[in-house]
Amino acid sequence: HFDSRSLKFAADGDLTVLRVEPRIFALKILSTGSDPEAPERNIAQWCEQFELVAAINAGMYQADHRTHVGFCQVEGKVVNGFANNYRSVAAFGPVDPGDPPFHLFDLDETPLSDVLRRYQNVVQNLRLIKRDGENRWQPSPDQWPEAALAEDRQGRALLVFCRTAWSMYEFNNILLALPLNVVAAQHLEGSGPARFWLNHPAYEAGPGARTPGPDLPNILGVARQLSTSPAPASE
Repeated sequence: HFDSRSLKFAADGDLTVLRVEPRIFALKILSTGSDPEAPERNIAQWCEQFELVAAINAGMYQADHRTHVGFCQVEGKVVNGFANNYRSVAAFGPVDPGDPPFHLFDLDETPLSDVLRRYQNVVQNLRLIKRDGENRWQPSPDQWPEAALAEDRQGRALLVFCRTAWSMYEFNNILLALPLNVVAAQHLEGSGPARFWLNHPAYEAGPGARTPGPDLPNILGVARQLSTSPAPASE
C-alpha cells in the first residue's frame, strides 16, 4: 500500500499495487461477453469460483453490461472483434515461448495484427502511460478513483487500485513517481465500477477494506500456475 499524496509506503494507504511475476502466476481474462447465459458475478465471486489469487477489472464495458468496449481475445478466441481507437493492448499467453509472458503494447508503435499473431490473450484499453514512461494525458478537472494495469521495467504486471479520486494526468505522475519502475500503463475502470480484490481473509478485514461492489462482466484474474517441473526421483 502507498499513500498517493506522500508517495510513501503506508499500511492503510489509499493506493494498492499487486506486482505479478507472469512466469510464476498466470494472468487470465474471464468474460461473460460470449455467453448470454453466463451468471453475473461480483469480483469476490469471480475469485472464489475460479480459484483466483486476485482480480481487477479487465476494462470498461458497453451498455449491454457484457461486451468489452475494445478488442478482446481470450485463449485465442475473439470475444469482441471491434477494435476502437484506444492505443494500448495488454497481451499474455505468447505463442512463442521466447516472447515476454506479459507485455503492454502501444498500437501506434505495433499493429494489433502483429500482437494477435504472437499472443493468445489480448485486451484493448485506454492508454495512460506510453512506453517508455510517457504520461499521455493533459491536466484536467475530471477526477475519479482508478483501476489500472501497468508494466514495470522487469516485465512484471502491476495491478493498481487507487481509492482517492485523481485526474488521469495526476494519477499517471503518481505512478511514475512511485518506486515501481513503471514503463507503460492502461486504464481499466474508474469510479464506482472500479474494483480490486485479493482473495485472502486478511485483505477483506484489513485497512482500506472494500466491498465486492457491482457485478462485473469482465475481469483480469491472477491464478497460481500448476508446476510443470518433473517430480524428483525417489531415493
